[in-house]
Amino acid sequence: MRKGLLLGAGFSYDLGMPLAVEVTEIFLGIFSKRRAKSLGDLLSKNEPYGKDRPINKAAIHKGMDLLIEYKKNGKNYEEFLARLEEFPWESQSDRDSGHYLFSVFYDILYRTLLAYQNTSYKVMYEGCNGFYSGLTNMLSDEETWIFTLNHDLCLECLAIDFGVPVTYGDMDEITFPRTNVEPNDLIQLSCMQREHMCKNGRGWFAGKRGINLVRLHGGFSELEYKDSEIICNPFLNHTRSSELMAEFNRLESMGYYVYGKRVPSGRDRVITGPDGTPDIVHRTVLTGGNKYSKTMKFKKGEEKLKLFADVMKELDELTIIGYGFGDAHVNYRISNAMVLNENLALRIVDPFYRRPPEFLQQFDYDSRIRGAICRAAEWMSYVGDEKWNMEQSKCLKENEGLRSEIKKIVATVVPR
Repeated sequence: MRKGLLLGAGFSYDLGMPLAVEVTEIFLGIFSKRRAKSLGDLLSKNEPYGKDRPINKAAIHKGMDLLIEYKKNGKNYEEFLARLEEFPWESQSDRDSGHYLFSVFYDILYRTLLAYQNTSYKVMYEGCNGFYSGLTNMLSDEETWIFTLNHDLCLECLAIDFGVPVTYGDMDEITFPRTNVEPNDLIQLSCMQREHMCKNGRGWFAGKRGINLVRLHGGFSELEYKDSEIICNPFLNHTRSSELMAEFNRLESMGYYVYGKRVPSGRDRVITGPDGTPDIVHRTVLTGGNKYSKTMKFKKGEEKLKLFADVMKELDELTIIGYGFGDAHVNYRISNAMVLNENLALRIVDPFYRRPPEFLQQFDYDSRIRGAICRAAEWMSYVGDEKWNMEQSKCLKENEGLRSEIKKIVATVVPR
């Protein structure tokens, strides 16, 4: 049986990573009316696009007002960013200002998620990763495709610690100086040309056990280079997950210094290029309402989404763990795959009972859609011997207190 997995935020929940509502609480908690006005005044003085394209102060404050209004009842930062993206700006200056404000919010959210990654690994991962040992029960004897909507490194860490081969499909290598101050301190990354991101790429496992990992919404450790034509990742040939995390934080420290100060960066990061001069890499974490286009026709830059669709044509079973079906571009591909591949069955793993989403109800026959009301770790354990591990379930619930500790720590390190 050819198996695949689609992972949402619920997969990483018991390793300490946040749900969207928790990130939203921290993000919105930064802004009072007074603080939003002060930040708006400050941002209005900047010139991110040069003197010929000045920032519009009125537009910046419109965006801040949108944030304060959303704060009254909003529960999902992605929804707020979508509203900001879709706001009907009247002029090019307004649009520039809205885009600049989006980049500022993106940076705050990225730092929040990054703080969650490092804090959850220190506080929760080591004591809880054993609950996920059933990951190996989910894998095929041959290659297993895992598509994740998460940005975190939890899956890579688990694979390394449980001795499961894992690849991003990369075949090439690239080296950068960590900074121009220490040019001999090198960062080595695996990479691939974007055009080679396809099912038949040479870097994927084929016919042998291992995880082919695809980050549909980008990841903390994934970078785009050369106008997004090259996708770069840290190597995964470590013996312990702690080694991957150490390398990840070295990657985060990449930069370029002028007069002893690191050149500030946002989604586009200023780094030291292979030749020692300033260069640019792009963070791949996708957020907001425009992760992908609205139509079923694939466009340049949507190679991962096409890969997802191509793989589902050949799967017998797709297990969906911790995904709330909130991304239309993902839902469209699943629905289309159910039509094109009559052998494809879905297993939806969620700790709360929910009917299949409306777009899947047409396929709810002959056991093509089945559910499992449990957490990710509980299901992976059950698949091994078809017995529920009650002691494991008890421990998972008891460990939820650690999540509050993680959230408090993250809230103290997020920029305010």
